[in-house]
Amino acid sequence: MKKLMFPIWLMAIASTGTASDREALAFFERQVRPVLAEHCLECHGPEKQRGGLRLDFRDALLSGGESGPALVPGQPDQSLLLVAVHRTDPDLEMPPKRSLPKAAVTALERWVAMGAPWPQEKDSRPEPSQSQTKDRFTEEDRSWWAIQPVQNPVPPSHRGPWIRNEIDSFVLAQLQSAGLEPAPEADRVELLRRASYDLLGLPPTREQLAAFVNDPRPDAWERVLDELLASPQYGERWAQHWLDVVRWAESDGYRQDAYRPQAWPYRDYVIASFNADKPYDAFVKEQLAGDEVDRDNPNVLIGTAFLRNGIYEYNQRDARFQWDLIVNELTNVTSEAFLGLGLGCAQCHDHKFDPLLQRDYYALQAFLAPVSWRFDLPLATVAEQKAHSVALAKWEAETAEIRAGIDAILDPLILKAQQANRKMFPEDIQAMISKPRDLRTPLEQQLAELVEIQTRYERERFNDGSVKGDAADRLKTLRAELAKFDPIKPKPLPVAFVSTDVGPEAPEVLLKNRRGSTAIPPGFPSILNLPQPVIASPRSDSTGRRLALANWIAETRNPLSTRVMTNRIWQHHFGNGLVATPNDFGNLGESPSHPELLDWLTTRFVQVGWRLKPLHRLIMTSATYRQTARREPGQRETVADPSNRLLWRFPPQRLDAEQIRDTMLVASGELLSGSPSGSVDGTTPRRSIYVRKLRNSPDPVLAAFDLPAGFSSSPTRPATTTPLQALFLTNGEWPQQRARAMARNLAGAHSEDPATAVRQAYMTLFSREPNPSELALARTFLSREQALAKAPRSKQDDYPGETGLRPLAQNFADLSVPISGFGTHALWLQPGSPFERLESSLAELGDHFVVEAVVQLDNLHPDSTVSTLVSRWNGSPLSPGWTVGVTGKKSKYTPGSLIVQLTGEDDQGNTHHEVVASGLTVPLRTPIYVAAEIHSPRVPRPGASQTGTVTFLVRDLSKPDAKVESTTVVHPVVSPPQTPSTRFLVGGRDQSGHLWDGQVAKLRISPPPVPVGNLLAPEPVTAAPWLDWIFSGPTAAPPQPGARWMPASQQTGGTAPEDAAADAMSGFVHALLNSSEFLYLH
Repeated sequence: MKKLMFPIWLMAIASTGTASDREALAFFERQVRPVLAEHCLECHGPEKQRGGLRLDFRDALLSGGESGPALVPGQPDQSLLLVAVHRTDPDLEMPPKRSLPKAAVTALERWVAMGAPWPQEKDSRPEPSQSQTKDRFTEEDRSWWAIQPVQNPVPPSHRGPWIRNEIDSFVLAQLQSAGLEPAPEADRVELLRRASYDLLGLPPTREQLAAFVNDPRPDAWERVLDELLASPQYGERWAQHWLDVVRWAESDGYRQDAYRPQAWPYRDYVIASFNADKPYDAFVKEQLAGDEVDRDNPNVLIGTAFLRNGIYEYNQRDARFQWDLIVNELTNVTSEAFLGLGLGCAQCHDHKFDPLLQRDYYALQAFLAPVSWRFDLPLATVAEQKAHSVALAKWEAETAEIRAGIDAILDPLILKAQQANRKMFPEDIQAMISKPRDLRTPLEQQLAELVEIQTRYERERFNDGSVKGDAADRLKTLRAELAKFDPIKPKPLPVAFVSTDVGPEAPEVLLKNRRGSTAIPPGFPSILNLPQPVIASPRSDSTGRRLALANWIAETRNPLSTRVMTNRIWQHHFGNGLVATPNDFGNLGESPSHPELLDWLTTRFVQVGWRLKPLHRLIMTSATYRQTARREPGQRETVADPSNRLLWRFPPQRLDAEQIRDTMLVASGELLSGSPSGSVDGTTPRRSIYVRKLRNSPDPVLAAFDLPAGFSSSPTRPATTTPLQALFLTNGEWPQQRARAMARNLAGAHSEDPATAVRQAYMTLFSREPNPSELALARTFLSREQALAKAPRSKQDDYPGETGLRPLAQNFADLSVPISGFGTHALWLQPGSPFERLESSLAELGDHFVVEAVVQLDNLHPDSTVSTLVSRWNGSPLSPGWTVGVTGKKSKYTPGSLIVQLTGEDDQGNTHHEVVASGLTVPLRTPIYVAAEIHSPRVPRPGASQTGTVTFLVRDLSKPDAKVESTTVVHPVVSPPQTPSTRFLVGGRDQSGHLWDGQVAKLRISPPPVPVGNLLAPEPVTAAPWLDWIFSGPTAAPPQPGARWMPASQQTGGTAPEDAAADAMSGFVHALLNSSEFLYLH
């Protein structure tokens, strides 16, 4: 076997340096070194060096091994180390006995791509015993600023008109010592705009601006702050900061990235906690130990979702390794979020830069190690659970025989699938999960529960289609019988996405080193020299350890947790914390710029009962906060404080992803207030905090502007500037839709007065009036664009002899399935021609209808744009509507597959836009039968959860042996998804784009009880179709009586005056949305 050698190019990165340097070192310590320690050091460590290679410290790496360079910095494809762990060369496979887990390989790949950073290290020290640790720290270690008791310093004795409160005394003292002066106070427009974005994440309204600017009362500013802090939108804004820190997302991560439908109540819990100004110490305890604080209160229990917000790989068979990853990640994020410690760097050895020992890492982990992910607890009050149990017992009693029959058919098949799943785990894990629960150790029970997630999934994904023959007929009959009892079946209680302990006994936490393994009890960082934690007596479902940890973190004398949260509050007002590295108060981070101010604020924070809103008010009433950002640095500022850490002006800030998206929705008049029940698609005009957050498939609008993915704690947001952002704002469909919506409002309200419309646009987006030159330029632009829009630009001459019809035999001559009733021609739909969309009248379809068609699709859109076959929708997520179409090449759903888009209300009355994806592929340039039965039940079933369904059918008509592919998909829209005033269109929808490129030979829209698939196998029906089209007759006539091609003025120019004005205004608004003034707060 080949031997590996690490080359001498692997250079160290100093412990000081840029933020990116620190992040690289932190990544190495948390993601790479643990892999080397667990999988490599046994053969390449201090006691054994196979191939002459050591991997335990930098000097040994630089000395290398026998076979030549193993790494090429920044080039993973050329690195032998990665060839070895990928195991693509049979002579070079590392580790030799089994493959590394995928997550470990991914970490090594990323590390090599980063240039393989490795920190400078102190000399190795012997492993200490517990009794020796107190003597291992130097005076420098003990003087670490972050662990000193919080002081209550006396503010510097500065007086003068600039000083508004004590904060200003601390800031002014620092400024004067550097020879600097503060900036003038911002005007009232700048102030209110800043405060509104700070506290609400939204711009102020025109009415709010006018009221504040004209308020002569001396306490006008304080009144504005109180009004903003009382708004429910405050929680929607500040919850986002916390969700970033605790790596919240609604998907598992890794490759599958499965959706977590029960994750959103934690988000709503955080929002409610901020709005209620819940004391932070209570907030901490609920997240670390809500089940121990008040398990019967769902509004407290849900806090423990913090413990399971991390990533999870559903098909990982190495259960031990995955559970280690889960517990290690939880240990890391707990130390970062609540204590501001990079304790993850002490997982494999004592911290290289901070006085944190390896045993400190495992002592913290010992508090968290008993955690258990629960899937059996309802998120409901005791009274709600009791009422549900009574109703469920009645339903179960009346359906017992039917359900037993269903179970007799399904259970053997499901059990077989589950047994096959279990056999994919290692033999020791199989033996473990075969034990009775009372014979398992706590760790064995945790691993069994982890495996059970996968076996439970086998039941959840089992499809009745797997049942064949007579059993299938019997199952269908039983399902129909069971459905008759739906009126008495209670709506399921929501499942709580929460955690408890695995039981009263904790698993052993072991510190492993070359001398063996040592069991580590719960404890606090050794440098603090604190007594052992007091842990309450265990109860049947809890060890009491997490509550002991929470009580210590929430202790008023804790120097870390109190400073950390105070610093986070300051950070989100000024863009940077007093400590610029909010998750790391150690030497890999930065020291506080104003240490005395940090302690003074921390003392106030604790004194007001750990409440955030008084601290907001204190900070925002300071002269420091009220400085203008519109001050350019001079020579003195550039030399003394180029990064503005001393705050000689208010730091200019770019809007973050959520602020950009939400502001566009406010400007367009589309933003819906209030919170939905659950999460929504990004096309729904709700606040961004309610948009479904998937780690690997983030909303494209938010992802463009640096939304954290949620794989790890994100204490800060980068504000990158990239070409992709400019391209998205310029060419993206979403910002263009917002521009069109805003333009429609402006053009409609001020159709006779474009100058007023321009002023309103400036006020809405920039909170100011345009100056005379801006107004003149805007009017010139609007006038020119309207003239261009009105000029006729007919494309008819580009298609001589075309009428929108083609001979049927051209594409539909030899069908494998006899479908009667064709005409002599097929409808020809061609983007860019006068034959893009055909408009016709159509009755109101109600909540249940069937769309069937024989079609040919020639081309897919190259992006995610949908090829729309038929629609009654204007593209607005606020307007009820529906479409049937095929996804584009870059769709996040199956490309080239049949979908239905619905916009309507869910069973909670919330407007909901839903993409119902079939996964059934539509082949190109082939005659195809497609159908969709759309059901959005208008009348709720008593006590039952309301959902609708879409049944899809696809059949290739060119192949005699082709089978009908079908699927039924559940969706949440339960109101009729249409408005009669919206145009019915074939070939597109009532907005630009999303056009069908191909032919339609037959189209039918029918009411129930016409069965879906009736065109393929006609059955006698009593209800006449609402629309039944074939295409015959003179080609010069309209394709159907009463139908018309969308006029050229609406397709290719020559726009009607009212449309020309809206189009011109849309272009103007779109330009404003691309401006720096829109994207930057100052």
